Amino acid sequence: MAQQGRIARARHWWTSTPRLIRRFSTVLLLVGAALAGGGLWLDGIDWWQGHDFLINLASSLTSLCFGVPTALLVLSHLGNAQADARQTRRARESAIQEIHDFRRALAKAFRVTSTADLTDKLRGMQEELRELRLQPAPDRAEATARFFDSFNDLLMDPGSPGHRPTDWAALSRDGRQWGQMRTWHVRVESQWKILSDEVRPRVTDCGLPWIEKTPATEAEQAARLLLSEDRRNPWRMRPDFNETAGITAMGHFVRDLWALCDAAEYLATLYPSPDAMHAP
Repeated sequence: MAQQGRIARARHWWTSTPRLIRRFSTVLLLVGAALAGGGLWLDGIDWWQGHDFLINLASSLTSLCFGVPTALLVLSHLGNAQADARQTRRARESAIQEIHDFRRALAKAFRVTSTADLTDKLRGMQEELRELRLQPAPDRAEATARFFDSFNDLLMDPGSPGHRPTDWAALSRDGRQWGQMRTWHVRVESQWKILSDEVRPRVTDCGLPWIEKTPATEAEQAARLLLSEDRRNPWRMRPDFNETAGITAMGHFVRDLWALCDAAEYLATLYPSPDAMHAP
């Protein structure tokens, strides 16, 4: 098995060499073998006596025919290895920067310190929404007000006091808050597209790791559905909506954002920034 592995590696090494170098090296090796064989035969019949210049010329040509292919084959692979290393380094650096920008974009609309902090807030919001669904409609008013108090406190700029939405109807009419969230959404969507369409193929081509298939699929779906108009956007509800529809739409928003935050944190563990690596 070990011998087969060495043979397979040698075959791969040879086939990965550029075709022009392989052909040129083969010709030189054949010429060198012919020169070496002819020189040994002439040496056996003592033909070289009195042909000192031809001895030097033939030995130099023979050495050249063996030395040049060796240098070409070794240097070509060293050059490829160096180019691959540069490409891998650039792919890693690009991934680190774009993941950092994605995490920053996710957290930008909220009063949080990181996407991990935002995930904790979203977990609390999901629990509150679950309690709201379980409460009878007549008893939801107070719980809904508490939810909006905490939600408005989470937003970076929820609006001036007295003009912040305190129920689902007010939220769906709040054009100012929706304008801010729409700008935030465009930035998040753009950053995810860069990660998915540009960074991911680059790092996988270099053999670098990426987010696993299941969370990647969930994040891709979340990025596509986040704040879509099909009953998943609490700021753009239909005129005939009810409280349950508002709670459901906010629940979709929380889950989609949560999936994106999870993906961002997962990627940050694969490609930590230099500051994070040297943090105490």
